[in-house]
Amino acid sequence: MKKVFIILLLLLTSNTASAVSEITLNDVKKPQSAILFIVDGFGSSYYYPELLPLALDGSEIPKARTQNLSFGARVINIKTPTPVTGIAHSVIVTGDSKANEEIVGYPDATIFDVTRNHGFVNIAVMEKGDFKNMREEQDIIIFAANNSLDKPLMSIQSKSPPTGIYDLMYEWKMKAPSYMNKSGVDKYSAYNKWGIDTANAVVEFMIKNHPDQRFLLTVNIGAIDAGGHNLGAEDYVQLIEDLDRDFYPLYTTASDNDIALFFTADHGMSFATKDAHRGGHSGDKYVSRQESLRIPLAMLSPNAASGVISGEYRQEDLAPTLLSVLDLPDNLQYADGKAINVKNYASIFVKADSKYTVSLWDNGRKLSENSDSELIFAGLPLNASYTLKAKGSGSTFEAQFSLDSDKQFNFKNANSGLNTRSIAAIIMILVVIIGGIFVIRRIRD
Repeated sequence: MKKVFIILLLLLTSNTASAVSEITLNDVKKPQSAILFIVDGFGSSYYYPELLPLALDGSEIPKARTQNLSFGARVINIKTPTPVTGIAHSVIVTGDSKANEEIVGYPDATIFDVTRNHGFVNIAVMEKGDFKNMREEQDIIIFAANNSLDKPLMSIQSKSPPTGIYDLMYEWKMKAPSYMNKSGVDKYSAYNKWGIDTANAVVEFMIKNHPDQRFLLTVNIGAIDAGGHNLGAEDYVQLIEDLDRDFYPLYTTASDNDIALFFTADHGMSFATKDAHRGGHSGDKYVSRQESLRIPLAMLSPNAASGVISGEYRQEDLAPTLLSVLDLPDNLQYADGKAINVKNYASIFVKADSKYTVSLWDNGRKLSENSDSELIFAGLPLNASYTLKAKGSGSTFEAQFSLDSDKQFNFKNANSGLNTRSIAAIIMILVVIIGGIFVIRRIRD
């Protein structure tokens, strides 16, 4: 048994080390970090100027008046495949249209795995969507351990946070009850404001105390969804207008510090009539409604072009888009979404045997040459033609292409090293073997 364990351990650890070289070829502005801001239950139908919210009976529902929630690059037509909180959050972070909460815990399944592999820390402030596997993906998270607005109970789960973040989160945990000294729709808005203010405090702390540490901050505010379920259409619209007001400081912090900001929702909300006192999104009569499926997506980043984006998109496109904006490779193992082209330049991501020399050429002119397991060529002008070459170990790879968007290439020898799924399979086999031996020994005893 000891020999089997050693052999499998060697298999797991051999040829799995990876190094990354990032080469920026032109003077371009790039985001240092990113905020993924998810508004629970917020349908874009209720504030997008291009859309009209209708109740189930066909009556028109008045829209919210907003000025801060439409910024940067805004996608008009984007929908969730499943308007259910846990599933939709899983789709957002995996880029997999069929994702569920279990898949979020798989190796290399989420944006958090990719960011962590490239030196980011993952931080979260979540009032909803904080299921177990989502929490486990974070280096530190403050989350709502209950759904009570009267007596909110906030908890902190921590692995290896940046110095000082735990104390900051504990401070904001203790502030939560003071926000809730209100009634009616104002209490719901105050709950959202606590989440926004906490997130803004985290970002400002990271900028001041860890200026060189890249981070991905995931935020969920939950009271718009709760208000839609419990207060009805009129107050739901009021909550959106309050969000528009309270969101502005976080938007300003991101904009002033070149932090990429992604504003979206897990799903929308539907109402039976325009004066209904309760709404829904996943029940039989609501689940297929456009008001339940349509979600906002607005993106702000120093390397992203502003403007309205037409065309049909899906929630699973968000994860690869976020990685593209951060100049990170789309190494999501289960994603079927595609990046939305919002960057004002393109990047090339290369995986190669570290013994290979990889070079990038433009019309016979060598732009860069390097050797590493993973290479990122960023800042390349769009709609230009390039040649990528990899030479070494008796093998030569070459690819010619026009760069209309980010491109990924894999020049690794198929027999060199183990991929993620192979490693996961070996781990599972090892667990089964060890478990079986323990069972046999207990039976013998």
